[in-house]
Amino acid sequence: MAHGHFIWHELVTPAADTVAPFYAQLFDWQVTHRDMGMPTPYTLLRHPRLDRDVAGATAPSMDGVPPHWLGYLQVDDLDATLARAADRDATLLAGPFDVPDVGRMAVLRDPQGAVVALMTAATEHAPEARPPVGSFCWMGLMARDVEAAAQFYAEVVGLEVGAMGEGRVLTREGVPCASVSASPPEAPVHWLSYVAVDDADDRAAAAVSLGATQLVEPTDMPGMGRFAVLADPAGAVFAVWKNVEA
Repeated sequence: MAHGHFIWHELVTPAADTVAPFYAQLFDWQVTHRDMGMPTPYTLLRHPRLDRDVAGATAPSMDGVPPHWLGYLQVDDLDATLARAADRDATLLAGPFDVPDVGRMAVLRDPQGAVVALMTAATEHAPEARPPVGSFCWMGLMARDVEAAAQFYAEVVGLEVGAMGEGRVLTREGVPCASVSASPPEAPVHWLSYVAVDDADDRAAAAVSLGATQLVEPTDMPGMGRFAVLADPAGAVFAVWKNVEA
């Protein structure tokens, strides 16, 4: 049911122990740890009101990887999806590998350079029509060539492509999954993770007071909502989003 939707978000940073509390304070999350059989415990960020984990945090597997948020895109058949991605000039960065009781996953770089994780989860995930405040609510791909980027995910993952202003929206059976927009020339190609908030201006100001850097000031998307883009104290970029009607 969740094929084509992002079902997990992971902060990849060498500063997980110091940056996780930043997010906990900003979004009222709780920091917990779980032994995943790795050299260090896996950090989890939990939404107490929803009583569920909304994200994880871990150190990069190799030196030189800048802090970033990594989205996990659910696919029904990981190996077949990876084969289609390889045929279209994507680069496999890690995996595929199995995590007991979690699923089978891999990390790849798409032809324009955006990094994404693909995952066939061990348990069923149902996409939420309106993700609640304090949870990840959207993924936006910032690309050099919007049409080519959208077509890559259409062909590899089986998503439909529709118009969204000057960008594109990726859907699955009519349900929106992600967007594709033009990346500013000075910014790298990347996937941008959005967190739903009650007030984009308030959370952006709070993030700055906690040590974040504001990259895009709170901005309206007419008829849709209001957002701001920030870099956390270690440099990982994320966005906050307030629905216009919420």
